[in-house]
Amino acid sequence: AALAQQPAGHAWAEAYVEGLGWVGFDPFMNRCPDERYVRIAVGLDYRDAQPVTGLGASAAGVEISVVQSPELV
Repeated sequence: AALAQQPAGHAWAEAYVEGLGWVGFDPFMNRCPDERYVRIAVGLDYRDAQPVTGLGASAAGVEISVVQSPELV
């Protein structure tokens, strides 16, 4: 089966499972997150984890981009 392509960021859920620790669930991709996933924010909901926050008169013409530089820890 072909994998769905996700050109933009999206959220996934994580739950603490006794004996396993934190386990991720990505319902959009129908799998558990793995090393291909990059966590850029953590929060209880979108408001907590949104990439940009602020006030402005208009969002017309605004573009957001993310550059990832993976680092093995």
